[in-house]
Amino acid sequence: MNKGMKWSAALLAAGIIIGGSGLTGGTSVSAAVTGNHVVQQSLKQPAVVLKYKGKTLTQQGKVINGNTMIPVTVLRDALGLPLSYSPSTRTATIGTGSEKLTLENSEYGANTSLNGYYIYSNTSKYEVKNLDGRLYVPFKLLNDYLGYQGVYNPSLKSLEISKRVMNDISISTETLNKSNKNADIQIQYPQISGLSDETQQAINALFKQKAEAFATDSEKQSTMRDAAIGENKYDFSQTFIVTFNREGVLSVVVDQSSYVGGAHGGTVREGLTFSLHTGKQLGLDALLKAVPNYKHNLDKMLKERTKDSFAHVSSGLNAKPDFYVKEDGIAILYQQNEISAYAAGFPTYEFNFSELLPKGTDPFASFK
Repeated sequence: MNKGMKWSAALLAAGIIIGGSGLTGGTSVSAAVTGNHVVQQSLKQPAVVLKYKGKTLTQQGKVINGNTMIPVTVLRDALGLPLSYSPSTRTATIGTGSEKLTLENSEYGANTSLNGYYIYSNTSKYEVKNLDGRLYVPFKLLNDYLGYQGVYNPSLKSLEISKRVMNDISISTETLNKSNKNADIQIQYPQISGLSDETQQAINALFKQKAEAFATDSEKQSTMRDAAIGENKYDFSQTFIVTFNREGVLSVVVDQSSYVGGAHGGTVREGLTFSLHTGKQLGLDALLKAVPNYKHNLDKMLKERTKDSFAHVSSGLNAKPDFYVKEDGIAILYQQNEISAYAAGFPTYEFNFSELLPKGTDPFASFK
């Protein structure tokens, strides 16, 4: 089910080392396959001085194709995140709860997931790297999903890392599994605490209702499976990821995936954004209300971007756009096969608030 960010088998053969806190040298090792032989290639990579809480760390980062890469051991040694590694499954686990990052390494490739939600991209911005025999993660992964921010000083080639101020809530994961002889049904959905009873009940009720509706529909579809002709069991799963949890606003992306035979399954992706003061679901109009004609502007920008991308057709803003909030902006997404081929996944276009709103406008002023 949509497990992206595949590594080459040759790179996997090199193994992953997460132990140790020092870095030696500035080379990265890539692997290529020629016949049955693995060819190692060493390339110089610029080093980045890392700082946290005003202190310079002994470990350094690297710049790979414009991305600042951080050793996973920095997350443990400096940021204080729990880090474990299982040699038998070749899996590294970092953090806890809804911010639990899992780096799964197998003979088929490598997968990065956050609380069970597989993170993948049409670019390399979230791609994990094995450099000098050690595992590195892009800082953008920390910035977008783990609640950290950074200030880069180009003259000093340094990155100052700090923790973001997050909403004072807890997010737990509830499960709803209804597997049977015809199908495996595994559903995860978020539940929040730390708000007034009325507010969190409103938000939690919507998350639960959507999960239960998907479970019911999955059970119904599973009754159509004809085991007598040897069909594989159907498979249904739901996972979620938190994309924004600050400024009185919570934004969550939910994936509902189904496999009912054939070459591949399908997934429906939905962004859900809430005010943590009222519990009400927010639309783009609530975030972009400082610009009355935002629909016209965003429609024009989307048509330009889709025209210049892998989309089959130039497409503008839908009547009910699928979107979610990210750090510093919003992301508009289209469903599988909506404007491009299935293999393209979910075409997603990100816009910073600075592109959409007048200078100095705070899109979250009403929700703090």
